[in-house]
Amino acid sequence: MEPACWEMDWREVAVLDENAKALGIDASQLMDAAGLALANEAEKMAGDGAVVILCGPGNNGGDGFVAAEHLAGCGREVLVIASHNDSKTAEAQKAREKASEVTEILVWPSKPRGAFALIVDCLLGAGALGPGKSLRGSIAEITDWAGSLDVPILACDIPTGIGGDDALSADFTITFHSTKKGFNSYECGEVLVIPLPWPREVEDCGRGDIERYPPIEKSAKKGDRGRLLIIGGGPFHGAPILAGLAAARSGCDLVHVAMPNSASGRVEWPPTIIREVLEDEESLTHASVNSISEILSSSRSPDAMVIGPGLGRNSETIAAVSELLELAQVNGIPTVVDAEGILALPMGSWPAGLIGVATPHPKEAARWLNDLPPSEAISESSGESVAIIVTGAVDEITGTEGRHCYSKGGDPRMAVGGTGDLLAGTIGGLMAQGMTPWPATRLGSAIIREAGRRASEVSGPGLIAEDVPIHISQTLGDWLGG
Repeated sequence: MEPACWEMDWREVAVLDENAKALGIDASQLMDAAGLALANEAEKMAGDGAVVILCGPGNNGGDGFVAAEHLAGCGREVLVIASHNDSKTAEAQKAREKASEVTEILVWPSKPRGAFALIVDCLLGAGALGPGKSLRGSIAEITDWAGSLDVPILACDIPTGIGGDDALSADFTITFHSTKKGFNSYECGEVLVIPLPWPREVEDCGRGDIERYPPIEKSAKKGDRGRLLIIGGGPFHGAPILAGLAAARSGCDLVHVAMPNSASGRVEWPPTIIREVLEDEESLTHASVNSISEILSSSRSPDAMVIGPGLGRNSETIAAVSELLELAQVNGIPTVVDAEGILALPMGSWPAGLIGVATPHPKEAARWLNDLPPSEAISESSGESVAIIVTGAVDEITGTEGRHCYSKGGDPRMAVGGTGDLLAGTIGGLMAQGMTPWPATRLGSAIIREAGRRASEVSGPGLIAEDVPIHISQTLGDWLGG
């Protein structure tokens, strides 16, 4: 597969690795490809000299063991320093055993004697810790030793400790599939991107997206998992409630729903959802903007918002949504723009400076984008700050800087009314917990499709949207446990 055209977040690497496993791709095949590419580059850099390969406990270390086997097989003098007595994964352990048949493997603190021409860093790779964090234990000791030597360093995928004070800076870095966020010439040297032998479908949404789900701290208290405000309702009162239930089942702690009084009075409010009172009676108008603005600037300010479910197409409502989107941008609140809320987006573009997600179905997308590709609407944004998901039998997700993927699966019965509200609420709930728009949209779509599939097995052809939220939580739990 050709290299990706965007700079990947380090955590995206784990997503693709897990997706590859879920698709039945042999991890050893990927390790062999990575190790061979590494060996070829080491052969060029080392000249006639010996090579020392530093192998960590994970699959990055496995790449190093494969490289060592190739180099030794070509008659190259090569030694391996392993950070631990054993490797964590079956693939890395297998590669380690094969390498031990053709070359010596030392376990730290044992070190090689004599001179060598090149050090190959296979300690952490995608497990690199990032800014503000320090290396520990044998990894820290090995990088300190290697960095003190006047020997060129070739890094495998990502230099160990990149972004930290104790990073092992490389003269050359081989990275796989895409460059990574935080790469710089000081720590990475020259960078070469190598494609991996996996199909394009690995980039699509899947079980691997659970790798981006924020970990739940043992000391967590109420509110630590985010606060979400959903603004909707008017002609339709069920949509914002469905979005709220999905958000709660996504793990979001505090879910507030604000809707006009008439719609609010028709609702049987679930005890898990916090009711917000608006000035408007029948439809959202400018009259409610001030009270919402006060919420956004108060101690109850949400970590994310969802705007649109069930609002209706009243012109005053659309104008009020435009004001709310400006407030979201000013206050830096990530926002999901859903359903009728999409009518308030500027024609053919995403609002400048707004962090968030649009969730149009194909007709809404055509009307909003005027047949322009979604990538053009968000071309001024960067990082993972904006995503557009065009929903349908197959969801098409477009992110910034060339990000693009699909989401498949689920059950045909998920075409029932209300599932779009569930998607918007799930994405909003994930963003409230700290996920950025791109991974939140990917995981939200994957979770809703799997939850719908599970719900259909229980409910059959009579499946309704209310059947799905409990399966959101159960799917998250199963994927986290797997």
